[in-house]
Amino acid sequence: MSDPSAGDVLAGRYELESEIGRGGFGVVWRARDTSTDSPVALKYPNYEGSAPAEMVDKYFDREREVLSDIRAAGGHPHIMAYHGLEDGFGTSVLVVELIEGDELGAVVRNDDPITDPDEVREIGIGVCDALSFLHDHDIIYRDLKPDNIMLDGSYEPKLIDFTTAKGFVDEVGGAEFTSGTHSHPGASSEGDSTVPGEFKPPELNRGSDQRQGPWSDVYSIGKILCFLQVGWVPDDDGVAPIDFGVESADYLDEIVRTATQHDQTDRYPNASVLKRALETRDSTMPAQASLTWLGRDTRWRISPGDTIGRKTRDGPRPSIMFDDDTHRALSAVHCRFDTDADGNWTVIDTSLNGTYISKHDERSWDRLLSETGQQRQREKGESVPSDLAAERTLSDGDVVALVSPSYPERFYVQFNT
Repeated sequence: MSDPSAGDVLAGRYELESEIGRGGFGVVWRARDTSTDSPVALKYPNYEGSAPAEMVDKYFDREREVLSDIRAAGGHPHIMAYHGLEDGFGTSVLVVELIEGDELGAVVRNDDPITDPDEVREIGIGVCDALSFLHDHDIIYRDLKPDNIMLDGSYEPKLIDFTTAKGFVDEVGGAEFTSGTHSHPGASSEGDSTVPGEFKPPELNRGSDQRQGPWSDVYSIGKILCFLQVGWVPDDDGVAPIDFGVESADYLDEIVRTATQHDQTDRYPNASVLKRALETRDSTMPAQASLTWLGRDTRWRISPGDTIGRKTRDGPRPSIMFDDDTHRALSAVHCRFDTDADGNWTVIDTSLNGTYISKHDERSWDRLLSETGQQRQREKGESVPSDLAAERTLSDGDVVALVSPSYPERFYVQFNT
């Protein structure tokens, strides 16, 4: 490929203005979309860096796939928007949103820590909102650090750089985790991982026997909240701004301390729960429920955000996972449990075949089916009831059946256990 120059035009519409970032895997240019007269960012592989070409291609393709999935899911205001893929300069080029602002890390390092707890709280809620969206669509960011968050002119956070994001991994501990590149100024490579040790949850270290999941991003969010107020953060277990002589709100100290526990079972289970803690200014861990597998001597405790599904080779990893060989009718993430603003438990179907809910007597069943499952039924020429929903509030003692009421995976739900 040949390096472009200012004034070059990509795909007949994107006029390059200036290079704004160059890292181990990618190069980023500021450009103008001449068809709309709006600024965009163009990102293409950096084959002149230290990384082998096949690795550069691998992470470029991963970012494209994740950004495409995010766009297909409707996008999110706190996540860098993806406009499409173009060919030019002898390679493939990502067209993404150009975010006018500064990296969060640069804001803190070049100015001063943000000492207003309300301002920290608002930034944290925005970051959690973006991560909640990713977790709801079975994506772990895995690369969360201050330099991968942009703050626009209104101090609204935006996530950038998705080279290491992927589905809920089907590996334990030493899952592949290597460096990416920013989509904005300051693109750089930092060895085997772009996450500095102080922001990196223990389960992302090679050799760890802890499972990765949404709670991994929670750890990094907690460390970022501490960094915002202190200006730095150690690679310690359960830190809080008060530990460094910083006056913060008591609730915020406790939220940060809970989010940064090295033992993942002591953290908030996902970004939705952490967001709720920030919104309510209440660090209390969420209530748990229990699922009892009917006909089996098996019981699980669940937290809001936990999922049930089938083990697949490359797909998402649900919280409760069934063997692939004998449970092929299950989706990789079949349904998700959550609580609403009033604390009521809900179940959300995310499958292609549906989830059924009944009272404990199992005399009648209500079917739930995701929008994706409903669309697939329509494409197959099957009718879809107009009142078919994907979500329902649960009552204590309800039975949840996966795929159909006759399927062997049926669970008795109990609250406050």
